[in-house]
Amino acid sequence: MLAIRRKGAACERGTEKYMIQEIAAHGIKPDSIRLVEIFSSIQGEGILVGRRQIFVRTYGCNLRCTYCDSPETLKESGIPTHCRVEEEPGSWSFTEQPNCISAGALTGIVQRYLIQPHHSISITGGEPLLHHRFLCRWLPEIRALGLKVFLETNGLLVDQLKAVLPLLDYVSMDIKPPTATGLAPEGTWPRHRAFLTAATEAGTTVYGKMVITAGTTEAELDAATGLIAMVNPAIPLILQPVTPCGAEQERPTPARLIQLHSRASRTLEDVRVIPQTHKMMQLL
Repeated sequence: MLAIRRKGAACERGTEKYMIQEIAAHGIKPDSIRLVEIFSSIQGEGILVGRRQIFVRTYGCNLRCTYCDSPETLKESGIPTHCRVEEEPGSWSFTEQPNCISAGALTGIVQRYLIQPHHSISITGGEPLLHHRFLCRWLPEIRALGLKVFLETNGLLVDQLKAVLPLLDYVSMDIKPPTATGLAPEGTWPRHRAFLTAATEAGTTVYGKMVITAGTTEAELDAATGLIAMVNPAIPLILQPVTPCGAEQERPTPARLIQLHSRASRTLEDVRVIPQTHKMMQLL
């Protein structure tokens, strides 16, 4: 697994401007997208845990977290020339489709999966909001199929979120502490707060998710709960104990999880500890 730390303004390297330059360099058109994989499975994290979803994993990320479990979405792993596509929903049998994939072709794949009931579609990554222009073009087709739209994001690209918000039903916003990203908190915490505010004001169901590592500090947790409380203390916060990967090979102890849950619950109304249950069940 890759675990690359960046400091200061390095997160700007993966912002909208950088991604536009990369898209132009690789000939991606506005109505197509570079993907890593498309498959059907059970949501294993957050407030929709246990729901059947179609997963669309985008390429590209503006962060390099120590616990990254999707290194194939990072440029350091090589730009994917093909996307893995599950042939039948839940089959675990994959074919490869050349990147980049058009909006129409992607809708066709999703429609094919709907031979089985699905609660929603999960747009994940990487950081999907780097592709916000494509999402604005494509998501109306998905909503027309009767699917709810769930976005998993690192919660830093506020302007891109605002463009896509009318097309979203759920937003899972990661809260990225400095011990995981190496970034200065003054550059990330205000953006997280603005992100939560935008999603809340739009009436979208939103929650925060914070991966808890052995190195997560109480000060980081307090900062996370504080910024959520300033927006709305009823917004759920999921404390997700890290699944060992990348540079994070040590799990937080059960006692530590209890302690952090208790501390966060003094500020917020809805705090839950939920691990990556799909990995426990050996699901995709």
